[in-house]
Amino acid sequence: MFIYAEEERENPTVVNESSQEQDEFSLTDRRRETSRIQQVQRRRRVAFGVIGVMLLIVVGILFAGYVIIFVRPPQERVVSVNDVTYTRGDMVKMLRIRQRLLEDSGQPIDTSSDIFQALQLIVENEIISQSAPSIGITVSDEEVDQQIQATIIFQAGGALAGKSDDQLDREFKELYSNFLNASQISEDEHRDIVRRSLLREKVRQYVGESVPGVAKQYHVYRMAVGQEDEIDIMITKYNDYVKNSTDPLLLHEAFKALTREFSRESPELVRRGGELGWLPLGVLEDYDDVISYVEVGKLSDPIPNRDQRQQAFIFMVSEIDELRELDRTNHETLKTRALERWINEQRREHDVYAVFNSDIYAWMIQQLGISTAITPSPQPTNPFQQFLGGS
Repeated sequence: MFIYAEEERENPTVVNESSQEQDEFSLTDRRRETSRIQQVQRRRRVAFGVIGVMLLIVVGILFAGYVIIFVRPPQERVVSVNDVTYTRGDMVKMLRIRQRLLEDSGQPIDTSSDIFQALQLIVENEIISQSAPSIGITVSDEEVDQQIQATIIFQAGGALAGKSDDQLDREFKELYSNFLNASQISEDEHRDIVRRSLLREKVRQYVGESVPGVAKQYHVYRMAVGQEDEIDIMITKYNDYVKNSTDPLLLHEAFKALTREFSRESPELVRRGGELGWLPLGVLEDYDDVISYVEVGKLSDPIPNRDQRQQAFIFMVSEIDELRELDRTNHETLKTRALERWINEQRREHDVYAVFNSDIYAWMIQQLGISTAITPSPQPTNPFQQFLGGS
């Protein structure tokens, strides 16, 4: 021990150098370890950054998909009249109300026509809404209240009969709330739709005042035939039966016999022998030229059915009355025609835009929860081009 200590004291430099080498070695190891740890941390940060970016991209894709599928479609414009715009969502709300009313009466919504008619109705009602004040026509809140109450009470049938005013009020509120929930529409939105409907009827009555109660009328018969039907044989049978007679009763019997053998009309019209009744021009306005020009007792040439191209109509007029009082149904129809003409005249004063295609149609069907194989008929780029006057 003593000798070793003496040697250490005699060689202090050797000891210090060894200790210094060990310290330097430890410092190098620490630096290497620190560098390694920093590299690992950098790799982790890069990896976490890449994962974070990937997650952001995935979330962004999911969010974009959500917006494209659920947010944007309801907000897409389908109609605008001047600076007033209607979206897909607005159109669906209208259709849901109609769907609800039809379901309450036991009928399904007709996807082949109701959806297209809803778009046209939006355009027309907005034109009416913007034009009616110029002729002094408005709808009050009280009138909207009365119409809603009448509709809900009518739907309830006899369930509200014999109840006190307080009971009626409570049950009306409950029934109305259920109706709004089932239609997925707010009260303000429903009231606006009711207001526009009332406004439309007021304007229809206003312009309908120009429709006379007496007019020239034609006693009209009609039958539908297919392209494969032997029309020459039909005409021969009819002519053999009437022999150029103009007797209304004989013409009626002859056309009835022909209709029951050949017509493809509805069973009810076939049962009536194809008789449409006394009609003024304008009720069947697409066929006015045929009705007004065919000779009494003669069959018209086959005229394409505007609604079913695979069919054609054959008309016969058995009598003409120069001054005949209009029945209520025909009078109301002519009022509606007068409203349509008024709307078309007003349309020229408005900037109208409307668009509809198969994608919008399919989206509407999905929103209404309807399963159907019916698809819209081929349409031009703008299916309402004719209604909009080519705009």
